[in-house]
Amino acid sequence: MTYDVERIGKIILAERTKFKLSQVELGKKIGIVGKQISNYEKGKSIPPIDVMFKLCDVFQCDLGYLLGEPDYSEGTKLETAIVKTTGLNIDALNNIRTITGTKKSCLSFGYESDSYRHILNSLFSSPQFIRFIEFLHDLDTAVSDSKNVFIDFEKKIGKERLDEDFALYNSTIGYECDPNAPKLKPEQYKAMRMIDSAIDKQDNLSCTIKIARYELHEAFESLIESLYPRKK
Repeated sequence: MTYDVERIGKIILAERTKFKLSQVELGKKIGIVGKQISNYEKGKSIPPIDVMFKLCDVFQCDLGYLLGEPDYSEGTKLETAIVKTTGLNIDALNNIRTITGTKKSCLSFGYESDSYRHILNSLFSSPQFIRFIEFLHDLDTAVSDSKNVFIDFEKKIGKERLDEDFALYNSTIGYECDPNAPKLKPEQYKAMRMIDSAIDKQDNLSCTIKIARYELHEAFESLIESLYPRKK
């Protein structure tokens, strides 16, 4: 298999940046000079296999990831497979690892990993958890729709035009009801009516959000009750 030296260099640079290491600091960790790290990152040369393995240890990844192989695009082959299968991103997986892992960097220094795994297994296995996620999805959709009302409006007419129409809409002059008010262009009257409609839509979505939040709260209570029933 042919490997792209420049791509490998960019991956090393990205990982070094992610771990907040200087070239000199990374060089010290793997036993080479910072200048050589610079050559690798610029794609001037490819690290020998022993250096690659040391980089894998520092970056906590598989060799295939540093080599730019598609099956290792998320760091390890397992992580890449999980991301592709579930659609979760690497940050979500890292959070799960922080909760369930046994390393010192994990929750409670990893000493309570069995307990946290038990909790997550119980949580994800509960039918009420699915119901909770469904209501969370309803809330997420309503909030997203509300945010997009004027975003979509701006995309249609442009920010400058929207600012101008809002200035007219918020004016103390009653352009549409005061016979003595200055006359506007037909498209300006239309724009103000569209703003009215958009505000009404946001108001309706605000009610939807309140209902969704209430239903989500109820679903969460049902989830907790299913996991830890109250004694009767």
